[in-house]
Amino acid sequence: MSPRPLSLAHLTVLDATPPELVSAAAATGFPHVGIRLTATPSVGVPPYDCLRDGPVLRETLLRLKDTGVTVIDTEFLRFEPDRPEGIPEGFLEVSARLGAKHVLVMSAEPDEARTLARFGELCERAAPYGLRVGLEFAVYTGVRTLADALRLVKTSGHANTSVVVDFLHFSRSGGQAEHLRAADPAAFHYAQVCDAGPDMPAPTDTPRLIREARGGRFYPGEGALPVADLIAALPAHIPLAIEAPNQALAHLSVVERARRAHDALRRLTC
Repeated sequence: MSPRPLSLAHLTVLDATPPELVSAAAATGFPHVGIRLTATPSVGVPPYDCLRDGPVLRETLLRLKDTGVTVIDTEFLRFEPDRPEGIPEGFLEVSARLGAKHVLVMSAEPDEARTLARFGELCERAAPYGLRVGLEFAVYTGVRTLADALRLVKTSGHANTSVVVDFLHFSRSGGQAEHLRAADPAAFHYAQVCDAGPDMPAPTDTPRLIREARGGRFYPGEGALPVADLIAALPAHIPLAIEAPNQALAHLSVVERARRAHDALRRLTC
């Protein structure tokens, strides 16, 4: 069996600009990346904008061409109740220019019917660009569990969909490997892998869950999650994107963190 395709998710090294992310992936053995198209100081990283035909986008395209690294997904879109326009101008166009296969979305809509309507609109708008819409769930969002995401995607009736399983969110919502094995494998087109500590936040402790998700994850095999079992429960051909930001390692260079992430994930997939 050939090794699974591996991708470096931007959140693992979010202080890297998109061009720096591509170079770090190439230097450490990742054939794929997931790119966050915009960043502002509010999320603790230098501001950049990859949504317009400016220096950041042009340099990203150049490094993708020079290295052969390809883009698994772009992120991230979020449905907010007070913001009916959930797709920034240029997001789908730039995603297609980068050669992305998926765009990632989460929903903060408390009403499932509104999430379903907005998800359907996004699928329709993404289809002409050849983009699949990946729906990620988390216990503190409007789509809380794997079952919720699978039901919503099926109900949408669109073909260009995917349920994105993030191992942290999946585990914190009560997910187990048997739930993945019981699901339709066609729903999964890639997954986000990490590990986590044994001290699980309460499902109602949203601030702590968010802190853990943004900076308290571990590399695969270094925590308490059954990472190997979860990987084995997924379809054998789908790419695995490592999304493992850890504030304790923030002093290390982008390349060193990417290298550690690659080595940890490869140990579990060879």
